Amino acid sequence: MDAQKEQLLKLLEAIGQKLIAAEKTLTDLDSPIGDGDCGASLKTGWQLVLDRLPTLNSQSMGGILNQVAVAFMSSVGGVSGAIYATGFMRAGKKIGAKAQLTLPEVHEVLSAALEGMKERGEGTKVGDKTLVDALEPALQAFGKAVTEGDPAERALEKALTAARKGSESTIPLVARKGRASYLGERSVGHRDPGSVVICLMFEAAHDLYRQKETLA
Repeated sequence: MDAQKEQLLKLLEAIGQKLIAAEKTLTDLDSPIGDGDCGASLKTGWQLVLDRLPTLNSQSMGGILNQVAVAFMSSVGGVSGAIYATGFMRAGKKIGAKAQLTLPEVHEVLSAALEGMKERGEGTKVGDKTLVDALEPALQAFGKAVTEGDPAERALEKALTAARKGSESTIPLVARKGRASYLGERSVGHRDPGSVVICLMFEAAHDLYRQKETLA
């Protein structure tokens, strides 16, 4: 198996385990401003992904991400499932048949996923109190770090810091998208759970890479 494909499978496993473990945290965040199903929905989606990972060794990296998209589309209901599925699908399409990615290409893949998620969210942008508030600044920080020649671990660290700052910025915002937007001013004072999901995903990536470097 190609090294990067093996890393991708390990990354998906790490992300899935982290988000499944965060079910209660995400549910508690979602309950005051959403349907209260964020944690359970993501647990369902990621559990299906984890169940299917052992069967995806023969797939290309793009094919693996397409299968993750299929898993989310088939198991996570509502707009959120479609948004996550679109992100993985766009990322898979951007990778295509490539077996190896440079750091700038990783940034391009993640940026393609972001754009797809924004489109599926009907033009969601920073300031709407969604996952975009964490993901867009994270990718900006990652891209800048890569351009400046930072190694992967440092670039991920900067992305994680930006994601956390972006997530925190959602607390005083009025939600303009999703179920929380129905609450208007009452959504102020609550952190967007989707932004926390992004933070957890970058935490999983950073932790996994740091562990690899430690073991090297």
